[in-house]
Amino acid sequence: MAAASLFLVFFLSIITLSLANISIDCGTTGSYVDSNNVTWVGDEGFVTTGESMKIPDMVKKPTNTLRYFPTGQTNCYTNIPVTKDLKTLVRTKFYYESYDGKFAPPSFDVVYDEKHRDFVEITESLLNDEENFYFSEVIFAPANETISVCLLRTSPSDNPFISSIEVYSLDAGMYADLGPNEGFIFRERFTYGAKEIISYPLDPYGRLWFPLGSDTSLTLTDLSTSAPSIDITGVSNKPPEIVLSKAVSEDGLILSDLALPLTGPPVYLALYFSEPQSLSRTQRRSFNVYLDNTQVGSRPIVPVFGKATQVVLRDVVATSASQIVFLSTSDSDLPPIINGMELYSISDSSQDSGGGGGGGGKDDSGGGTKSNGGNKKKNKLPLILGVTFASAFAILSSTVGVIFFKKRQNAKPQSNTIPTISSGHEVGTGMSPLFGQQFASDTNDSNVVQDENQ
Repeated sequence: MAAASLFLVFFLSIITLSLANISIDCGTTGSYVDSNNVTWVGDEGFVTTGESMKIPDMVKKPTNTLRYFPTGQTNCYTNIPVTKDLKTLVRTKFYYESYDGKFAPPSFDVVYDEKHRDFVEITESLLNDEENFYFSEVIFAPANETISVCLLRTSPSDNPFISSIEVYSLDAGMYADLGPNEGFIFRERFTYGAKEIISYPLDPYGRLWFPLGSDTSLTLTDLSTSAPSIDITGVSNKPPEIVLSKAVSEDGLILSDLALPLTGPPVYLALYFSEPQSLSRTQRRSFNVYLDNTQVGSRPIVPVFGKATQVVLRDVVATSASQIVFLSTSDSDLPPIINGMELYSISDSSQDSGGGGGGGGKDDSGGGTKSNGGNKKKNKLPLILGVTFASAFAILSSTVGVIFFKKRQNAKPQSNTIPTISSGHEVGTGMSPLFGQQFASDTNDSNVVQDENQ
């Protein structure tokens, strides 16, 4: 009896885990485990409208199916299990592949939990390309134990569609600056000096880190750490150690062409650093970082060998013309570095007034995020792990008896251009489209948070 009770507790714990991590393959039925050990479930039970479609000549799951919505202004997935009040990452993916034979990629809105709204604009209709996908992503703390994902028609001629929904539970201390009514809408996430996309299991929270390195600029230097390991325990957002193991370096480093609209939203910016070299007593690397005219962090950044440093800036209005500028201090004899970066626009559901629950505005610059693969090597860059509710329940019932990516050095956010890395005072000129989101504030007041392991 005691053994049976232990069994029950074990499998109930699996179900609890599954409630916070689920991968839904839209347009299909049943469940399966993919080559990356990710358990997927079909979308039965989550949606009652729309038509399922299997894409001809596509083999790879979940790429080969989708659900499209030829009727209705709003169509929703509901009852998606989450953990109440725990920060959660939700990602929706869209493989168009001209499934409708129109070769006319649609645009539409996606609203998360009736609160946080994104604008998806698909700009390409490549065929037989399983590594090319668009995605939207938000981090927020659900107010209930289930959430919804709704697709909103924004043009009479465009039918919304969706290929997959992925949900990941984050640790309580991550993204500590996220308010209870706020959502962080993904704009950019980069691992500098890397050559491949990083995700699960290297990032246990399922985040996609896109590579950016010296191939974008001949003046950049790619660096790899000589530290046997990197301590990230004091860094609240918990970037994966592998992100801190690579970096780029250059005098007068500038990040430009940010994936933001010309009319700027308030943003959340997180930068990650770790010194890749064991410096001698006579060597010093020290620099300040500015988002336009606002300093990121309260003092100069001095990366530590074998440890991670995180600096965070939020509530500063930024645009596609904004720049992240790195300036060495007078006592530094080594150039600035950067290992990782995350950039989000801030959605505040308590202030948004647009229809559909997430703000009604839509920037003309378009939106979403596009990935062109990532020189992906099988078994090295699996996307997502998860034991879903359906698979855990099946295991429990049977046991207890009662119950991306092709080569991508230019992987970029969904129809956003990749940011430019430049040296000196060169300014990037390309405009990066943004998902349509009505932002509640134009305030320039900033709340700077800095976590430093020094």
